Amino acid sequence: MHPGLKIAAGIAATVVVARGATLAHGQAMMAELGSAAASAMQAHGVVDGGVTFRQPSNHVTRVARLSGTADAATRAAVIADVNRQPGIADAVWTDRLDRGR
Repeated sequence: MHPGLKIAAGIAATVVVARGATLAHGQAMMAELGSAAASAMQAHGVVDGGVTFRQPSNHVTRVARLSGTADAATRAAVIADVNRQPGIADAVWTDRLDRGR
């Protein structure tokens, strides 16, 4: 077998194994990340908070999309806490800023 074909076959096998592992363990990882984000919101007093994730195509990183009633300082603190979690690429607040709080 040509050396280039051996390398290509090795790369293809690695991709298949990695994709299988992601599918097998992805849901548990997402649940853990969601729990950590929810805990960060609760720790900062965001009682109506929510978190969803999106996975940009062809990436294994996660973006936490946060929502809930909080002022700018609280949002910044929650985002900083969530961003410290392993597996989080970024955290963003998706709803409008509540300036009355």
